[in-house]
Amino acid sequence: MQTMMLSANATGTAPAPLPASLIDDLAAEIAEHGYRVERHVAGLSLTLPIGRIEAELCGSAFEVRIGAGQVVQVHEIREAFLHFLDHAAPGMAGRMAWRGDLPEGDLPPNFRVATIVAKRPVSPHFLRLTLAADDVSDFVGGGMHFRLTIPPKGRPPVWPRLDSAGRTVWPKEPDVLHRPAYTVVDVDPAQGRLSFDLFLHEGGLATQWAREVETNAVVGVVGPGGGMPPPGDFLLLAGDETALPAIRRILELSKPDRRGHVFIELGDPADRVALPMPSGMTVEWLTRGRGPSLLETVIAAPFPPAGASRFVWIAAERQLIRSARQHFRETLNVPLDEGYLSAYWTA
Repeated sequence: MQTMMLSANATGTAPAPLPASLIDDLAAEIAEHGYRVERHVAGLSLTLPIGRIEAELCGSAFEVRIGAGQVVQVHEIREAFLHFLDHAAPGMAGRMAWRGDLPEGDLPPNFRVATIVAKRPVSPHFLRLTLAADDVSDFVGGGMHFRLTIPPKGRPPVWPRLDSAGRTVWPKEPDVLHRPAYTVVDVDPAQGRLSFDLFLHEGGLATQWAREVETNAVVGVVGPGGGMPPPGDFLLLAGDETALPAIRRILELSKPDRRGHVFIELGDPADRVALPMPSGMTVEWLTRGRGPSLLETVIAAPFPPAGASRFVWIAAERQLIRSARQHFRETLNVPLDEGYLSAYWTA
């Protein structure tokens, strides 16, 4: 297996004993998150938009190689990989020794402190918040998503730190940070501004925070993260309220000649917003509990046959995503690199 030749690289190793099913379990865990895993005789590899991971058994040891264009990307890929490893083989991540192009300093390289500078409603159930930070230029052309880190009410913020191995250590109670994920709505590098829309729903920690937060409040930002705009000349795009900001962003970034269909299910029709989109795409708004459901509509929608330049992107409640995954993966045999089906929440 050849290591990807990129300008920033890191290698991690873990000695025996190793779980007998380590590679199989790791491959299954990564695939569950929607990534295409390449299997090899003694390991696996995974190509990402920002780099590559190669993992294999080398004699009695387990070795992981990460390549990317920048140190911050090596850090992001390693954090994601160790998350997969934590689930596939609990305890393994802490046994790994790392060397190479790793981040230095106290704060994670993809973390920055930001200040709330504006808050306004954009519909009955969405608030738009604007953050100010020293540098947001990496959000231009980067991933669509980021994580907001909200300190507990009434306590000064305690931010994440890097441990001696360069892995992010998050504060624990009573200083634990709430870390919801959001989609970038607008980026202004010249002014150092970053905007996002927050869906207001009862019982949500972020909803309570957003309703109470005032300008000049300090938060943390981790990113940009995953969620690259989907490829394909034809795009089937669907989701509920939680996916509306991402759907809008995808449409804004789409080429003018893209074709396809958009299906959005809302609980309140008043949350409908204007969606700039290519002329070859259509949008259908659904109201939950009235008429066909989002799943029924998506399954009935036409989708180009294999060989066409196509992509299906769906984000909604977990059970809906499981059913959609069965339809597109098993019934229509849509490969992993032609679809993104993600559970944004669990009922």
